[in-house]
Amino acid sequence: MRRAVFVCAVVSLMAGGGIMSGQGGGNPFVDHSDTGETVHVLPAPASIHSPHATQPTDAPPHRGVSVFPASYGSGNLVNHGGRQIPFAGFFAIYWNGTVASTAGSQGQPNLRSEVQSFVTSFSTSADYSIITQYGAADAISPVLAWAGDFVDSRAPQGSFSDSKVRSYIASLFNSGVVAADASTVYGVYFPSGMKITMQGGASCSAFCGYHGHFAYNGKDIKYAVFPYTDCRACSLPGKAVADMLTIVTSHEVREAVTDPDLDAWFDAAGYEADDKCAWHNLYQTASGHFWVQPEYSNGLSGNPGPGCIVP
Repeated sequence: MRRAVFVCAVVSLMAGGGIMSGQGGGNPFVDHSDTGETVHVLPAPASIHSPHATQPTDAPPHRGVSVFPASYGSGNLVNHGGRQIPFAGFFAIYWNGTVASTAGSQGQPNLRSEVQSFVTSFSTSADYSIITQYGAADAISPVLAWAGDFVDSRAPQGSFSDSKVRSYIASLFNSGVVAADASTVYGVYFPSGMKITMQGGASCSAFCGYHGHFAYNGKDIKYAVFPYTDCRACSLPGKAVADMLTIVTSHEVREAVTDPDLDAWFDAAGYEADDKCAWHNLYQTASGHFWVQPEYSNGLSGNPGPGCIVP
């Protein structure tokens, strides 16, 4: 059954009204930590502009599936030889009870409940399993495991750098309240007003989320950062904070699994799978009706495509 799709119209705030390609420098989806590490960010909707059409084309034999042209990047994804996470899990970390108790949407009482319900339903759906086509170095399981969550009790801070985010996650490992696992994506949800900073700018202006990795006791830890989306730059008409956070979570989780070390799947211009479909043709999942963005498909392994897929 075809579902309603929310087409996000974005206004370019960049010089010249376009986007520049390339790994790093000109790619708006690439930034660097305060200590120099490369991370992949999701820019705010109004900071990027798609030069491409976003009208759907049906691709038989996948009737009922909408295939949209990629909004960004150049051509199909290319395998650059890096690893994937074969049996991935997701663990949610809340900076404090205030963010965890944020009002939910889609019938959920709060954000903590919504994230768990979202990941549980998302993980066994075509919205997630489409990434199995990118299992090259490692075969990707079609199921994303819910690894649990932890609600901390920290006071908000005005500004918090990416290196401090990594140190914070490591401190949870050191204290034993969270177990370190190289196959888990650790998603950190921050409260309203707390800005995460990069070399290229801060959350709620330059970006709405990102993913990266770091070494901890010989393990390659994958993490994703979710600033609070009550700011104008990371808001969309008709979307609650919880809706915006499931959209950003869908983007970062799939990329963290298919390109965890930023050396695996991206196109000729350096765009990862979800970058190519960012902020356009948003839709609600069949199970739970959570808001997500499309995933880019190369059309491998019997999947529809190439293009941004709305199942």
